[in-house]
Amino acid sequence: MANATELPNPFTPLAFLPPALANQFEVSRYFCAATLGAYVWDIGLNLGHDYALLFEHKVYFPTIAYFFSRAVTFSFILTNFIYQVAPVKNCEALTRGWSICAVLAQIGTRTLFYLRVTAVWHPNKIIYVVFFILLIAVPSASLTATLGLRAAHIGPTMQCITTFVPAHIEVDTIIPLINDTAVFLAINYRILANTIVANSSMGRLRVFLGGKKGLSTLSQALVQGGQHFYLVAVAVNVTLLILVKLPHLPPVYHSMLATPGVALVNAMACLVFRRIKFGLISPDGVSRNPTSGFSSDFHATANARAHSLQPRHTDPTTTEFESHTTFPLEVLVQKEIGKFEDGRDSGQEVSKSTTLV
Repeated sequence: MANATELPNPFTPLAFLPPALANQFEVSRYFCAATLGAYVWDIGLNLGHDYALLFEHKVYFPTIAYFFSRAVTFSFILTNFIYQVAPVKNCEALTRGWSICAVLAQIGTRTLFYLRVTAVWHPNKIIYVVFFILLIAVPSASLTATLGLRAAHIGPTMQCITTFVPAHIEVDTIIPLINDTAVFLAINYRILANTIVANSSMGRLRVFLGGKKGLSTLSQALVQGGQHFYLVAVAVNVTLLILVKLPHLPPVYHSMLATPGVALVNAMACLVFRRIKFGLISPDGVSRNPTSGFSSDFHATANARAHSLQPRHTDPTTTEFESHTTFPLEVLVQKEIGKFEDGRDSGQEVSKSTTLV
């Protein structure tokens, strides 16, 4: 580390780092800044959707989980950005702060994953238990990994840098990878079982591997079920794990994509949630949407039980979807109305979705 009196600007933090480490640290800060900008842009694009979710729909637990995941993910990205670029009085305290935000972000995003997979497999109690265990395991792994981080000031400056990373930091990537892959495969299997019509499991497998018509139908069903978004989440976790395990990669680069990865996975989970809420994806993952071109008005009955952590509690509503051109991603807006068209009270349980047994 150079002597402060020999430097033209002794208060520049990177001047107190070796050249290679200073370059890596600067690249990491660029990624962090780009992630914050992209996530703020995503929030701005979906302000209309979020307003509709809050004021044009009844707010149940899934909606609360959605906004919670958005808030804590943004907090994680913002605190990490402050840690990277701003002068900080107490580096250890800020490190604890963004570590806690990271754990909460994992909880929020994986709760949306859990709601989705249990909705598709409703009312299978084994799925509830298995994926609840995975839901608990993800933040637990993140907690043990991130709370072991240590930080300090760079030389006499107020800029922070991480000084110690736990040896088991890869657990923070492996457990989410297991969870996201399990969610992806579980929903895929459900869609496969309900899309390809065959007399046996081997028959479905043969159609899946060799039947062009069956494969085309399955591919369409996977896209309609939003599975390509979950595939992005799996790919992100695989990439992060590869970066962590590469021996010749500089230590700074091992975790450089962690923040963009958390942001991207959350954005994908939230996108699936919004598309389900606005009728672009069927809640159960297997029934066909009545929308083909998304241009004409239609009425549909949704079963809120498919989005609830409590299988016995039902809050069905009648929803009206109509074309709306002010939203950048979805073209449908869902409006809650209090009575069914046939005059029955909205408290009665009516469902047109496929039974997920």
